[in-house]
Formats: sequence, structure tokens, C-alpha cells
Amino acid sequence: MPKIVTHLSSLFGMNVALLFFILCTTMFYFGGPINTVTPVPVTFGETLLYMCGVTDLTIGYGDIVPTTAIVRATPTAVALLGVLCTGLLTSAAVLAVQRAAVHVRTEAQ
Repeated sequence: MPKIVTHLSSLFGMNVALLFFILCTTMFYFGGPINTVTPVPVTFGETLLYMCGVTDLTIGYGDIVPTTAIVRATPTAVALLGVLCTGLLTSAAVLAVQRAAVHVRTEAQ
């Protein structure tokens, strides 16, 4: 694998992480997230680690939700980012298994 791909993949990963953090921060400061079980505002940590994590993994429990109309599109962007990351991780795992299988076949011959 060329070195440029390695460098670009780390830059891509940093950009994805930065975009995730920006979207979560936007959701916290402009979305007014509340806990639907006990209708109280949630902390930044709950928004970042729990709500955005659940949305990013496309689980979507719905127990913490944004309350402003303008920021309700932000969880959609976080979910699309999660689908992208899941697809990239899956494709990387498949590529690793394929390369390992080729390596085993060439050593056996």
C-alpha cells in the first residue's frame, strides 16, 4: 500500500472525528436536547457520548432528543456519518481477511 494512502486515511479519520464532534457540539448548544423519560436538559457528556453515539451507530433509542426544529437535521447527519464509518470498517475488515487468505494460499504453495 502506498504511503500516501496511509497518510490520507489518517487525515480522513481525523476529519470524520472532527465532523462528529462539531455535529455533537451543534446539537448540544443549538438543539436543546432533553431526556424524554425525565424532561430535563442533558449534559454535554450525555449528548456527546450517549445520544450521538447511539445515533452514530444507527441504534436510535430516542430517549434523548433535540427540541429545536432547526437542529433536528443534525442527528440525520450524525446517522449518515455512522453509516459511512460502519461501511468503511466493514470493508477494511473484509480486505484484511482477503489479504490473509491470499497470504495463506501463497505460503501453502
